[in-house]
Amino acid sequence: MNTILQPPGLTAGGTLSGPTNRPGYVRLGWPGLDPLNSTLDIVIMDDSGSLSAPGGNDPVGNRYAEARHAIEVLSNWTTSSRQKVAVIHFDYPQIEMDGPYRLDRARNRDQVLASLAVPHAAHGSSCLAPAMGAALRLAREHGGVVRCTIFSDFELTDAQPMQPYDQIRAFPGLVHAVALNADPPMVLTELPNVTVTRIASDSPPGFVAAALMHSLATGRRGSRRASLRTTRSRSPSQ
Repeated sequence: MNTILQPPGLTAGGTLSGPTNRPGYVRLGWPGLDPLNSTLDIVIMDDSGSLSAPGGNDPVGNRYAEARHAIEVLSNWTTSSRQKVAVIHFDYPQIEMDGPYRLDRARNRDQVLASLAVPHAAHGSSCLAPAMGAALRLAREHGGVVRCTIFSDFELTDAQPMQPYDQIRAFPGLVHAVALNADPPMVLTELPNVTVTRIASDSPPGFVAAALMHSLATGRRGSRRASLRTTRSRSPSQ
């Protein structure tokens, strides 16, 4: 059974995986009504060469296209300022943090969407600690419900290898590690506040968007599961 396609919502710990080498595409379900509590979702994006370079784990940037799709679907059903999104790239602080932005206003939504792309000035850092440190500080400042979703292959080169994992452990909310075409390290999968989702090179289109929506829909009311469609269309659109 493909647990990522069950009704969205993170729980503490666990490893999720989805269909591989299957025809069709994943269609997002209804994201539900706004959460009742102030909620902050922090999205961290890896732009390192092991992902973006030819032959890398995401050379055509599907992670960004599908992340934007998830945000667009969510914003269509957001009517309050209670849920906000911030985007941090691995090249932080050279690339500034975007947000947090509310999603019930078109201008703010467009700022989130614009940030979900490889920055023009990206150096391709493979270090997670600076971005994770910024996420940790932002989460503590927020004080409400916080979550962090990390898109990476976790081929990290931090000078202190355990630092980003210590930061993840200290994060005051749930963390969703989306491992792109890679096996996540055991030190990550063993953290009690982390859910890991594996995205394979032959996962169906739309599965990355479903993984992000799995985070974003946590705490929203009445959200519905995504579905694997087997029509000839290759588009993950609603």
